[in-house]
Amino acid sequence: MRLRILITLFFVIVITTTFFVFLNMYFENEEQHFKSVFKDTVETHATEIYYSHFRNDELYNAILRWDDQKLNMIEENLKKSYPFIVDVEFETGNPPETIYSITSSGTLLVLEYRISDSSGKTYIPDKIAKVLVDVSSILKRLHLENVRIATGTKEIARDLTYGLKYERLLKISELPIILSFAFILLIALMSIVSEISVIKELRKEEILNNALNSVIKLTQDMLIGNIELSYQLILEKAIEIIPRAQSGSVLMKEGDIYRFVATAGYNFEELSKVWFFQEELAQGMDAKVKITTNLQEFDAEVLKGERFQILNKYGRIDEIKAMLSVPIVVNNEIVAFMNIDNLESSDAFNEFAVRIATLFATQIGVVFEKLKLEEELIKQKEMLEILSTQDALTQLPNRRALEMEAERITKLAEREGKNICVVYVDLFKFKAINDSFGHRVGDYILKVVAERLQSVVRKSDFIARIGGDEFVFLLYDCKEYKQFVERTLQEIEKDIVWESHVFNVSANFGIAIYPHDGTDFGDLLIKADMAMYYAKNSGKSYHLASQLSTDSI
Repeated sequence: MRLRILITLFFVIVITTTFFVFLNMYFENEEQHFKSVFKDTVETHATEIYYSHFRNDELYNAILRWDDQKLNMIEENLKKSYPFIVDVEFETGNPPETIYSITSSGTLLVLEYRISDSSGKTYIPDKIAKVLVDVSSILKRLHLENVRIATGTKEIARDLTYGLKYERLLKISELPIILSFAFILLIALMSIVSEISVIKELRKEEILNNALNSVIKLTQDMLIGNIELSYQLILEKAIEIIPRAQSGSVLMKEGDIYRFVATAGYNFEELSKVWFFQEELAQGMDAKVKITTNLQEFDAEVLKGERFQILNKYGRIDEIKAMLSVPIVVNNEIVAFMNIDNLESSDAFNEFAVRIATLFATQIGVVFEKLKLEEELIKQKEMLEILSTQDALTQLPNRRALEMEAERITKLAEREGKNICVVYVDLFKFKAINDSFGHRVGDYILKVVAERLQSVVRKSDFIARIGGDEFVFLLYDCKEYKQFVERTLQEIEKDIVWESHVFNVSANFGIAIYPHDGTDFGDLLIKADMAMYYAKNSGKSYHLASQLSTDSI
């Protein structure tokens, strides 16, 4: 009996000692772990706050103007977005060497930020944003209820980070001396559950931190030109970093409608034919990230005919179980929606996915602004190029366009052994009408004549207005220039009606032929002009440059 008691006591002592050794090792490991988690979490939030609020043109300009109303509104938005923030102050001071610095004051963290424009390249040199953070709120988010930030100089307090000290509410020495095996198992189970919860939070913060770093690198590479700006690339990056994202699309605003500009997992060529009015968007016009289900049911109700058929077949809306719609806001306007889809479950996206998507949208708005600006600049450049080669009144090519076409067509004629007729046209009786009735009537007549001249040319021919009432044809491989002149005169001499007036104009033609009359276009144009004047002075409808040497001018 005594031996059995001793053996039982031995096993109790061994089990109890083993448990306390294990518990002590666990708390030491927990201490190192939660310190790392706490520090990573604080720095992730600090970075997120900077890129979402303090690298911002709106705040930058508000600080420069010291707009109290705007600053108060920004402060309220910050507190609303981050409940652990207890106060925000904008004050004079030297900005930190990096984008932010972290210290502590009592039980609060003090975050000091640079105030930068949206590019991050320029910041205000004598102003800082000071953010006070309630540490206890962050500890609650990490489920560390057994940790309390210490005040004063308590001997039992231990160093945390950023000058903070903490104390653990439950200690090994405070545990009961005698614990039942069931209680030991219960404590162990609770510890495991707590550890799993901490690991989950750490994993979330790790994912968020990786996503933040990824999107920051993407935006920086695009803005400085390391990689080409692309809606497709942005979409693919969003699908990569947002949990459970499988496919997606980008809808860009064009006037009053939204069109597809990029897709992943869908037929872009077909979907580019589909457009939406604002009221036809399943996600609505809310500036917040939104989760939408039953997409096919909504689209079937609001879209009719071909648009729905294309969307259903090539956009696979019958397969989409959940859509995470991410609005891209530029200058307080929703310029695009990035739609991230899951094809497996209607509850695929949670609040954490929304958080990452919101962060992504905040950063990528700067890139979308640049993309939109570059597209506008390209359109302006194309328009300027058109205007530089187009006559503003008649919309015919101008002299610059004529010279460019002449260079191209003469090289072709040289290779193919063909001739080119340079036909110089000057209107007859136009000046008298213009002088008597004014430029308004004169401009109208010139536009009508221009339309008639365009109607007589072949696809291989070219017509340009080079000034006043003078036009030039380039006729490739021309053989019947006499018939061409007669046909053109018939068109020009048709009556032109303006209000109650009927006008009639005619024309004189001068013709120089490549390569018979020369190979330089400038020289051919001069000869055709001289032939035209000879025809005008001689009362003829046309004259050949080749005959100028034998005719008296």
